[in-house]
Amino acid sequence: MTGPASPKQSANPAATRRYGPEVGEPPLLVDPQRWGSLIGLVGGLVFIGSYSSVLGAAVSAIAWAAGVVLVLAALSALYVWPVALGPMALPSRLALATYLACVAGALINLGSRALTAAGDGELRPALIAAVVGLHFIPFAWAFNERMFFWLGGLVCVLGGTGLLAGATGVAHGADASAVLAGLAMLIAGAMYARGRFAPRLARLSPM
Repeated sequence: MTGPASPKQSANPAATRRYGPEVGEPPLLVDPQRWGSLIGLVGGLVFIGSYSSVLGAAVSAIAWAAGVVLVLAALSALYVWPVALGPMALPSRLALATYLACVAGALINLGSRALTAAGDGELRPALIAAVVGLHFIPFAWAFNERMFFWLGGLVCVLGGTGLLAGATGVAHGADASAVLAGLAMLIAGAMYARGRFAPRLARLSPM
């Protein structure tokens, strides 16, 4: 009959680890789910850095402070105190084709030209947010990752709201919506890093 595990055995990282190959994920430092999420964090900061300054020094400082805190929280969750994000699923060829087709640059370029021609070039920040959000949504299917559906929907709605606000004369409405979209991306990134979108079984520690 086997006795209770010794403290040394209980302290074995392999016995308590909740991420990595033990739960069907790639090793921590080469996990595409982890370094891929860094793109969203950079994108969120780009939105804040590009459009917060016109909202005033105080608002810009608050947005930057919140953004930096969220990025640090996400990085800590990804690499310092990691949890399972879910098993890595290789996308199908059709999913990869969907990913390659969802290029936001062309839509942003066409939309920007249309806004400029209409004399509404100041709405471009909201347009960019709406298109970026829209292009996230198919990723939910392509990568079997529901976080993209919620993130894409929220960012798209924020961008659309900014377009409407700017078109009706709300000062800096488009810029504000873009900054909010950036913060939404960072919040989603931090939640993802903490495993909030992982399959339920992936969040349970081994018995």
